[in-house]
Amino acid sequence: MLKNLTHLMGSLMMAYDDTTGPLPPMHQGGRSDSYLTDLAIDDTEADQEFLAPQVFPTVNVNTAAGEFDVWNRGQLLRPEFRDHAYGDRPVQAHTSKKKGNYRTTHRSLERAIDPEDRASSRNPLQPEEDAALYLNQQARTDIDLRFIEGFMSPDAGWAFNYTGVAANPNEAADSPEFLRFDQPGVNVAQFIRARARRMKMMTGRKPNRLILGSDVAAALAFNEDIVDRVKYVQKGVADLDLMAGFFDVERVMDATGVYNAALEGQDDEFKFIVDPRSMLLTYAAPRPSRNTPSGGYTFVWDNLYSKFKGEQERIGSGLALIRRGYDDRSGVDWVQAHTAVGMNIVAPDLGMFFSNVVEAAASDW
Repeated sequence: MLKNLTHLMGSLMMAYDDTTGPLPPMHQGGRSDSYLTDLAIDDTEADQEFLAPQVFPTVNVNTAAGEFDVWNRGQLLRPEFRDHAYGDRPVQAHTSKKKGNYRTTHRSLERAIDPEDRASSRNPLQPEEDAALYLNQQARTDIDLRFIEGFMSPDAGWAFNYTGVAANPNEAADSPEFLRFDQPGVNVAQFIRARARRMKMMTGRKPNRLILGSDVAAALAFNEDIVDRVKYVQKGVADLDLMAGFFDVERVMDATGVYNAALEGQDDEFKFIVDPRSMLLTYAAPRPSRNTPSGGYTFVWDNLYSKFKGEQERIGSGLALIRRGYDDRSGVDWVQAHTAVGMNIVAPDLGMFFSNVVEAAASDW
């Protein structure tokens, strides 16, 4: 009997594999799937409403929390070169930098696939595909909501905050007031270019990102001054590429993403993710690093993904991970999405936030 048991155990051990686990496969806690990953990547790249990776670059970090350099306007422009005496070491650069703290948060969501779901589908992989796309959309929405908390509010921590008024704004150079864009006689391009020059003068860096709330973008698309200037080269409407050239900003984005703010069981409450009447003018570093000035960064806890057994892949510009597996206790397949990101302002002087930019909601016109 012992001989037969040994023979049986040997046969079972031969069925083990580093990638598939014991038969049937996918019982050892799950793994990433290259097909579902590619499907999710294509879905993410096609989603132009996903703001987070389009505004500020991502920085991969090895720990869930840590430090980064915080830059102010004095450090960005102060000359540090000194005369070099024979035998001396050069003056050390950036010795008085302040430190900020980032903290990433591991968040996740799972969708179970019942055998009946598979039985009712002509494509055997359709349930996994549907689950991956749904979870990927949920991950993007969650990341963008956290992006708004970190960057797109008057309390985010930017050095410059402005509020639109209906009439008679304070015209001082450092005034926090401006005339709303939907008021007669407003020269929007002149105003935005003036704010951009002010940032350049005070930081040495020219803003290269302009994020428009949905109502602001809708108002500018039919702004009389802008349309009058472009009517001979366009169809009477200012698109985002044209606005970028008009405002002298590398990229203009229309924040049109929406979500349902109501909890399950409550009446639906549909909202734009970004305050539709707000606007952010900022500088994003082309080469991200914890030691490089930028308006903000999205910190990604890279080591989170190595904590899962088996080969793992990331999606969504490194912001999310899709995994799938099988639960032999309940007899269902599952698909999971995991994120571990943190949003931080790195150089407060490299961002200008504008509230109450227009009064009328686009849906009210």
